[in-house]
Amino acid sequence: MLIKTPEALLKILLFLLAGTTSNILSLDKAIEILSEIYFQPYPEFSKEALYFRYPDFDKWQRPEGPLKIAIQIGHMIDSNPPYELRKVSRTGGVFGPLKEVEINKLIGFEVAKILEEKGYKVEILPAIVPENYYADAFISIHANSTDPKVSGFMVSTPFVDYSGKAFKLKESIIKEYQKATGINFIDEFTENMTHYYAFNWSKFKRAIHPKTPAVIIEMGNIRNSKDLLILILGYKNVALGIANGLEKFVRENY
Repeated sequence: MLIKTPEALLKILLFLLAGTTSNILSLDKAIEILSEIYFQPYPEFSKEALYFRYPDFDKWQRPEGPLKIAIQIGHMIDSNPPYELRKVSRTGGVFGPLKEVEINKLIGFEVAKILEEKGYKVEILPAIVPENYYADAFISIHANSTDPKVSGFMVSTPFVDYSGKAFKLKESIIKEYQKATGINFIDEFTENMTHYYAFNWSKFKRAIHPKTPAVIIEMGNIRNSKDLLILILGYKNVALGIANGLEKFVRENY
């Protein structure tokens, strides 16, 4: 359910802000902006937030069709993002002339190629995902840009997993990724990962359905020379590790 501010209330608001907002923000623009934002009164990821947005959640049925794996390319944006995601970067981390998004694309499309050659249905997604998007496995591909001394990859599930399968997906990715790349696993995660906007259906309109098993991976640190060489020169092994992890999860859980 989306709560939209009534047009009459907007008119009053614009009138009260006359001389400031009304001179720079038209009524139509204000309505457009507010319609882009998801409003709900409960804590993020809470049961209350879940049933507020999905009143029939307990009756939800998986969409008909073949099993689908979704690969989101972190920071890949083809056009202006919607207002609610206006702060989403087009490049992500930057190290000299190197942009994280280019590494994400290099590896993400290779992951899709590997899985498609094995017969899986794969969908590549940009940074902005469709509303209530569902897949049988979803991974968001990113790379860190932090202290050059730090080497390793991180994987996180959403803050609360209503699919019941995200942790198994995480385990499969960690095992296969480490095996294929030799990169050290950092058993940590940040709030930016657990509350990643594409997971956060309780705060954003454009987010995956809570029944989607999902993880986000930080594949390595682009400021660390060891990680960077593996991500670029060994990108096929990196992609293979992710693809094998996804396939392992699918085989064991469907």
